[in-house]
Amino acid sequence: MDFTQKMRLRGKAEEDLYFAQQDSELIEALHEMQKSGEIDSWHKIPKHSDEQNKQ
Repeated sequence: MDFTQKMRLRGKAEEDLYFAQQDSELIEALHEMQKSGEIDSWHKIPKHSDEQNKQ
């Protein structure tokens, strides 16, 4: 493995770690929203969207 391949892998690893942390924070925020009652279900369509689609 040459230097450029190592640097490319290092950059990819750093990017993967960054996005893994972002995903973890978003999932935690969703769980908090669910616990506080801000959202009922992950896949439930909001009522106002149904009403807008009918018009």
